Amino acid sequence: MTWLERLGRRRSSPAADDSPRRLLVDVSTIAQHDAGTGIQRVVRGIWQHLYKADLGDVALVPVAATARRGYGIGAFDPVSGSFSLPDPGAPLLKARAGDMFLGLDLAAHRLARHERQLARWRRAGASINLVVYDLLPLQRPDWFPDSTGRNFRKWMKVLMRRADRAICISGQVSRDLAIMLEQMSAPRRHSIERHVMPLSGAMEQSGPTMGLDSRGRDALDRMEGEAGVLMVGTIEPRKGHDCLIAAMEYLWASEADAPPLVIVGRPGWRTEPLQAQMRELETREPRFLWLDNASDELLAELYGRAALVAVPSRGEGFGLPIVEALRHGRKILARDIPVFRELAQPGLSYFDDETPPALAARLQEVLQKPDPAPVTGAGWDVSAEALLRALGIKIDPPAVSRSS
Repeated sequence: MTWLERLGRRRSSPAADDSPRRLLVDVSTIAQHDAGTGIQRVVRGIWQHLYKADLGDVALVPVAATARRGYGIGAFDPVSGSFSLPDPGAPLLKARAGDMFLGLDLAAHRLARHERQLARWRRAGASINLVVYDLLPLQRPDWFPDSTGRNFRKWMKVLMRRADRAICISGQVSRDLAIMLEQMSAPRRHSIERHVMPLSGAMEQSGPTMGLDSRGRDALDRMEGEAGVLMVGTIEPRKGHDCLIAAMEYLWASEADAPPLVIVGRPGWRTEPLQAQMRELETREPRFLWLDNASDELLAELYGRAALVAVPSRGEGFGLPIVEALRHGRKILARDIPVFRELAQPGLSYFDDETPPALAARLQEVLQKPDPAPVTGAGWDVSAEALLRALGIKIDPPAVSRSS
């Protein structure tokens, strides 16, 4: 049977019951709402390449759960690139020996709520594989809502009790997980395999969201021909918007030709005073613009026009804006934290002093540097291949399409 015949047969039935093994990919959150943030780009990027891959006798199946109902088989529309939740009347999914559950989506509260279902799957011979984006809600609970901390603690207990593999998005997250499992004296800590799946900056390969509104066009106009600064990230305490804005205000007060600043990020949590400050700043400072609902299409255009991308985040699991900006050949100024050191490339500079005068001076210094050559870097195909190797799914090169 040819690969195309196998591909068609695997997708002819949502359950793919004729396949001896199934890769059950959790898309619970994105199926209900695609927020268009970094994690959604990861989910779309990985799924798109798994969907195109020749997985041999393994069927690819989207699964999802809600707060009230356990995991069932969802659906994926390749035309729109969107996911749908299982039919409310459909039976819950029963896993069997050889199946592999992949917790790709960030759905901590749902996973813990349906732990018994996962336990049944594991008793039936299925494996439980969880993607670990970061451990920050446990390491720095002050950066997150109380509910996030509670849900994440429950998720961590599921990982400790049920996971066969933890697929970490950076070496730093893998090391942090090993330390945390030891600190928590997890009984199964030596049985949980840890693997690293690097992420990609190839936005065009992740089923990008589209659309340019009037504010987006205004932002592009402001960046045209100016040495503009771009920052990308949800408005939350750890991202460092506060120190970057303070540094830019310092520049605007002292330099008539100081660059504009465009921030792309949805309103987050525990930053209401900062968000109010940003709204007020827009009314009095023509060199500042906050886009709180930008599409991937607009973001890619902004990367292409920015003179510098600032990444002042105080804590990350990877640093997706860095690899996205590098792919566009942008200069980057990032906080000097270990996880960002893993991404070191020409064009990426660091700072360690966030006081306004020091950060402003560092911004000006980096703006004067020549633009680096675009760093093509790994595509989502490489991420998907790393994931498949971790899962023990043998593939024959080229396993994943590189034509996207």
